[in-house]
Amino acid sequence: MQIKTPDYIYAKFFMKGEATDEIDEMPRVLPRQIHGDNIIHVHDDNAMNLILPEQPETDGLLLATTKVSASMRFADCAPVMIYGERWVMLLHSGFKGTVLKITHKGLELVRKLYGDDSVSESFAWIGPCIGRDDYERDAHEEWSIRGMKEFHRENYDVRNEKVFFDLAGEIESQLVDSGVTGMNTYRDSRCYSYRRGDVHERMTLYVKMRI
Repeated sequence: MQIKTPDYIYAKFFMKGEATDEIDEMPRVLPRQIHGDNIIHVHDDNAMNLILPEQPETDGLLLATTKVSASMRFADCAPVMIYGERWVMLLHSGFKGTVLKITHKGLELVRKLYGDDSVSESFAWIGPCIGRDDYERDAHEEWSIRGMKEFHRENYDVRNEKVFFDLAGEIESQLVDSGVTGMNTYRDSRCYSYRRGDVHERMTLYVKMRI
């Protein structure tokens, strides 16, 4: 699955059965994922110390160098990619990582290193992960209780002593809480809003093909 990104980023998500031949011989950071919230800033000065066969223990990579590539592996846990002008971040957001708010913490690291605008002007992609109706946990289990405390209420259901968690929904909520948002037509004066009283005027979507 090719992911649409600016020219300065190449990103592809390899689905089941897809050969990874496109992963070239470029030095690569491939961490040992531990279902936590640690994030490593990979930059010019430390990149070569992190490449294979080294496997640093982390569930997040903030890549800000062209010296190395980076990858992570997934099965049910959510792959998250967020990128800005000078960086791209990969996150392995499983249930525990989502409870620990790894997406929010990653963006706070971006904010600290690159400023508020780097967060508000960033773009995010959430890849395939287990769905809400299929992720069932015991309601009385320690991490389930913690999840119900940390997740936004709309992102889980309690049914017959079981809890069903929406990982993708919660990650999206964390993105919004961190300032990665679309325009709110009701609140943004640059937009027409029917609810705000713009009964006749409308915005326009325009598309053309480039040969």
